[in-house]
Amino acid sequence: MTPCVLKFGGSSVATPERIRAVAEIVKRKREVCAPVVVVSAMGKTTDELLKLAYSVSRRPPPRELDMLLTVGERISMALLSMALYELGLEAISFTGSQVGIITEDRFNRARVLEIKLYRITDALKEGKIPVVAGFQGVSVSKEITTLGRGGSDLTAVALAISLGKVPCEIYTDVPGVFALDPRKFPGVRRYERMDYTILSEMASSGARVMHSRAVNLAAKYGLPFLILSSYEPEKGGTLVEKREHLESPGVKAITTMPIVMFDVEGREGLPLLARMVEAVRVLNFTHDATTGKHLVLSVPLEERDRALETLSEMGVRFALREGLSMVCVVGWGVSAPEIMEAIFSVVGWEHIFMMMGASDTKVCIAVEKEREEAVVGNLARKFGLYEAP
Repeated sequence: MTPCVLKFGGSSVATPERIRAVAEIVKRKREVCAPVVVVSAMGKTTDELLKLAYSVSRRPPPRELDMLLTVGERISMALLSMALYELGLEAISFTGSQVGIITEDRFNRARVLEIKLYRITDALKEGKIPVVAGFQGVSVSKEITTLGRGGSDLTAVALAISLGKVPCEIYTDVPGVFALDPRKFPGVRRYERMDYTILSEMASSGARVMHSRAVNLAAKYGLPFLILSSYEPEKGGTLVEKREHLESPGVKAITTMPIVMFDVEGREGLPLLARMVEAVRVLNFTHDATTGKHLVLSVPLEERDRALETLSEMGVRFALREGLSMVCVVGWGVSAPEIMEAIFSVVGWEHIFMMMGASDTKVCIAVEKEREEAVVGNLARKFGLYEAP
């Protein structure tokens, strides 16, 4: 029977009841394919582990942080294997290192170099269901590493490619890809098909339905994958594939991300920027090229503390601006004059704190956080992103 990769996110395995429900999905899928299951940590486990780490260390060593964070997925894989046994199915759990996910020598955000499939293929031959801990691997120097937040998606896509571009299904708490977050904006458009490029832009600017690196990896190897809900799998989902030739120009989605901005003075800007890019995810920056001593950069709110620590260690003077949200309009040809004009007319120049970049597929602005919901709702209505009544 042909293998298939099924990935279940944290909300899908958040409780014992949800884990049993996931086991039922896996049992049904086994009638049509040989499942290889990838799991995330239960619910908010990774966040709780991070808080625990920072409660005992101001700056946890990256190696020890990775060692700690991989615990979450190991709990999920063992519990799901137990639940499958209760349904009469023989399962076997594997950590990333046990299954041979080899990464570069980098902690916290390692990239996958190769996957040695021996243990998975042996398990499948024996009629077992491999349950793999997502988000983690082992480096070429035999250190435990993690792939970055949301890295279980990357594990699933990499496994599906390595197994011969087999079917890949990503289970989350919403039935597919929507134009806006359906939990905040009920009635928005859901897509039956989505292009890699658009989903990658959405993921990199705040949409949490899929990891952007996983989307890019799937695009590189031409792996279609399905995003659907583990709560209501019968509703179907969104097939992600290469679709540029079928898409018409226009706005497809709006994403948001809470951000902070740093206005840095007193040090050469570009060397400082290089240090910051290594430490945190820099979303946008401006640099005063005339003096080389003024830098404004934006980072996700979740990386605020790490950015503060890095700047403090460098001994630079800076001002911090909080309470901001990055709002991105995503689609085809969105930098066209008529679409840019529509964005500015809806948002209003007086409410745009900063332009954060524009390309053919994404236009991003920074607004006050308190205006985010109104701005997104107005843009969605302007560009027709709600389902027809």
